[in-house]
Amino acid sequence: MDCWRYFVIGMSNGETGVTEPVEEASMEREELSTHLAAFPKERLVEEILSMWHELGEVERELAMARQRARALDGELTQTRSKTGGRADLAELEERFHVAEARRGQLETMLVNERARRRDLEEVVGEGRIDELRRENAALIRREEEHLLLILDMETKIDQLLTLVGEIQKSE
Repeated sequence: MDCWRYFVIGMSNGETGVTEPVEEASMEREELSTHLAAFPKERLVEEILSMWHELGEVERELAMARQRARALDGELTQTRSKTGGRADLAELEERFHVAEARRGQLETMLVNERARRRDLEEVVGEGRIDELRRENAALIRREEEHLLLILDMETKIDQLLTLVGEIQKSE
């Protein structure tokens, strides 16, 4: 059974035109033929040309939309190739897992070092650790004093060398 879709064409105030709003209906071929025969041929030709023009416009819009889609797809492909797409994501995930493992190792090392120090304090005793810290501070102060003394002596040696050089010139 042939069904044809058409736009209902009506007559209003003696003029031929498409009724508002445009309705779609399905009819048998003979019914459609009979219905269209009631309209002047010039008006039918005008309607066909109008629909042809609209169809051309829609086809142009479709072609432009397809072109835009291809361009956007190309840009997306370029962006993915620049950033590496999934390869970069996999690499970043791998680096993240390595960093997480390293963080875990460092945390374990920190916990172990704290435990070692606690054990050392228990064995040696807190009093001994304080004594060693005081000795360390005293040694650092002595080292600074000795460095100042050495710098002062170097200055005196430079002065003596200068005097010896002047005496040799004057002789």
